[in-house]
Amino acid sequence: MYTENNHRSPLPKLIAICGLLLLFILVINAVRFLEKEPFQPPTDKVEVKETRPKSFKVEAKEIHPKSVRRRDALDTKRWPDGFQLHRYYWIGGAAVYVAEMDRDEKNLRFDVELANSQILRRETVSGATRRLKRKGIKPVAGVNGSFGIREDSYGRGGMIFNLHIQDGELVSIPKLIDRWGYSPPSPWGETSFGVTPDGEFLLEAVHLNGKLRIGEETLAIDAINQICDSLCQVVLYTPRFGRSTLTRRCYEFTLQKLTLPLTGKYTSRFVVTAVNPRGNSIIPSNGVILAIEPRLASRWYKKIPKSSTGVLDIALTPEKWQTVQTGIGGNLRLLRNGEIEPELIEFARGSNRSAYRHSNAAHRHPRSALGFNDEKLFLIVVDGRKSGYSMGMTLYQMADFFNDIGVKHAINFDGGSSSALWALGKIVNSPAHPYERPIFNVAVIRTKEK
Repeated sequence: MYTENNHRSPLPKLIAICGLLLLFILVINAVRFLEKEPFQPPTDKVEVKETRPKSFKVEAKEIHPKSVRRRDALDTKRWPDGFQLHRYYWIGGAAVYVAEMDRDEKNLRFDVELANSQILRRETVSGATRRLKRKGIKPVAGVNGSFGIREDSYGRGGMIFNLHIQDGELVSIPKLIDRWGYSPPSPWGETSFGVTPDGEFLLEAVHLNGKLRIGEETLAIDAINQICDSLCQVVLYTPRFGRSTLTRRCYEFTLQKLTLPLTGKYTSRFVVTAVNPRGNSIIPSNGVILAIEPRLASRWYKKIPKSSTGVLDIALTPEKWQTVQTGIGGNLRLLRNGEIEPELIEFARGSNRSAYRHSNAAHRHPRSALGFNDEKLFLIVVDGRKSGYSMGMTLYQMADFFNDIGVKHAINFDGGSSSALWALGKIVNSPAHPYERPIFNVAVIRTKEK
């Protein structure tokens, strides 16, 4: 019979188990320490599962830029092919809503819509999309666009300051002026966005190059459907403007028997059917009004008598804009080829006095913008003026953030209380006012089907 004389003590086994537990705790703490990145919020890395309604494909783990605290995908079940809608939370304290369109998606396109179909009226983004639907157009997303006058003593409420080309019609084009809301005559002001018939995106300053020829006399035209004053002395008013020109003391000439609408490349003969030295002429449905500021008109009114004939020429430059069917303007350029505009950087530092008329750009406000890269078009709204939720951005902060999320080119639209992004049937952001503010025009992502 075998007898075990050397009974083993349980102490070594207990010590070994405790050692393994201690080692396990040390390893777990080391892994947690290594996962933490210095100077980043703990929520910088977010796993986002985005579902496309047709393929049911779940995206892999995504690492966001350092400036993004979180990104939410909104209404994913309703996304048509080639469209996405996201809400970003910026680490500086702002909520940013972004509607994205794939540029190669065959059933989506960019478009614009003039508020209530004329210059002198305003409309909410929601109202414009409802009107588009009644016309058989299917909008997917829309954001408020150009700057303009809400109301003045002349009655010019709703008048756009910027370029607007819709269905090939040259509805509005300003003279480049360093005045609030306008595109200043500098690289920073190259802010008109347009799409060529072959799908090329353009972002640059656009010039009218309009001329009125009567006999051997040639008169340069400064703008279309804009304010006629000492800074913009010769303006054409078309039926898109409204019932009358609302000018004061301008010399005005009614031109008829010409082809309408005006376009980016245009030539037509005309007949002067009326002369009015007091301004505020009625705009005929089949003609235009040529308005000349009084000081310049003193040298011209005798050269354009009633019943005289002539030729009206328009040739937008750069030349590619002559075929653009859809275009819209803002007032300042933010990004060029993935780089923040140098003038914007200097302005953010407070050393650029040339842009004093745009001083609100250095303060945090709600913002609206349009951007694009080689693959996508972006319609963007930044919420602001809401303590504890979103205080808005300066233009520099907005440009820097856009660059972080992949936008390569961007322009600034009208912001403040006007900033509203409509998408998939509703306003998705939180406008600064508790109601939706009427605006001048809308930049739209829509289906090509009608």
